[in-house]
Amino acid sequence: MLKTRKRLLIFLLAVIGLLALFILGRDEIIGEDTVNVKRGDFELVINTKGEVQGKNAILINLPKELSNRRLRIYSLQLKDMVQEGTMVKKGDWIATLDPGALKQQMQRNLEQLEKKDAELKDAKIDSTIQLTKFREEIGEIEFDLKYKKLELEQSVYESPAFQRKAQMAYNQAIRQLNKKKRDYELKQIELSTKIRRIKSKHDWNSRLDSLFKAAARKTRVTAPRDGMVMYARLWGGRKLKVGDKVGIWNPKIATLPDLSVLVSETYVQEIDVTKLDIGDSVNITIDALPGKKYSGVISKIANIGQEMAGFDTKVFKVIIDFNEKDKKLKPAMTTDNYIIADKLANVLIVPRSSIYSDNGDNFVFIKQSGKIYKKRVKCGLENEETTVIEAGLKENDKILDYKPENADKLEFLDSL
Repeated sequence: MLKTRKRLLIFLLAVIGLLALFILGRDEIIGEDTVNVKRGDFELVINTKGEVQGKNAILINLPKELSNRRLRIYSLQLKDMVQEGTMVKKGDWIATLDPGALKQQMQRNLEQLEKKDAELKDAKIDSTIQLTKFREEIGEIEFDLKYKKLELEQSVYESPAFQRKAQMAYNQAIRQLNKKKRDYELKQIELSTKIRRIKSKHDWNSRLDSLFKAAARKTRVTAPRDGMVMYARLWGGRKLKVGDKVGIWNPKIATLPDLSVLVSETYVQEIDVTKLDIGDSVNITIDALPGKKYSGVISKIANIGQEMAGFDTKVFKVIIDFNEKDKKLKPAMTTDNYIIADKLANVLIVPRSSIYSDNGDNFVFIKQSGKIYKKRVKCGLENEETTVIEAGLKENDKILDYKPENADKLEFLDSL
């Protein structure tokens, strides 16, 4: 009998519990999936991938002999390059540029030079012939003038009419001589000008020939000093490789970084770069050195963004100085940079996943007096895990870290 009463009591309690669940709703039952709003320190951390580089480096560019605009060689293909990371001495081979385009231009110029050389020789010969002819004619006129002068002198014994005739012949010979001398001077100026013009073009092609020969010798690029070779990067961030072209618009071939001062070179999206300042602290890890941690500071932020493969928006180059020195650090090692863009002390923080939005308003699901409500909140800074609450909650409030099934039916507790 006692057992029967006990079973009946358990059954009645179960029925009462089910009725309570039906009447009050599931949202009245306080579950365990809540978190307390708490106070703590907040860090806004921006994580980026980067690469170890020398802070100061010697650029190995397209040799100036090849970038001379007078040659009209705007790009040359990389035929071969030394392996990246190779330690080289001053004067060692770095890269070979394909001289094909250079040789074509050089051959065309050589043909022009030969043509101008022949024209110059012809012009000089023609000048010599024409001026010699003029001088011979002047000599004949001078001889004739002497003869006319002799006749004039002997005419004093003749009649006045004969004397006038002799005088006129003498005067005509003088005029002919003066005219011929003027013609000679004009022809001399004309031929001299023609020769100078041809010689000017000849000398231009001759100088170009010298420039082409000097440029051809520079298709073998060498190291300007001792160091480790690092390939240059193209505009999109990709490293230069054999088959790419370098020219007056993209002259970089490689760099020789100063290994005594290393930095982490990274790129930050434009949406995040405004949050950074020079001097911000950075925690750095190296993929190739697991377990190693380094600290650093931002020393430079680019003023102009650029497009880079792998990013939807423009990115800005950021240079991070290492605070520590380590011989194990090598150029081109991949880095993870955790940039501490902002720090806040003793602020209200909640999990980022507990924040929801409705028509531009942020809210959370809060439990009060055994019931669940929506509660509008004003959010501040956020990182990958937590969000700062500026208004709407107080310390130790209990909020859900999940969205209830009947979320659309829940009421807002009150306004901010």
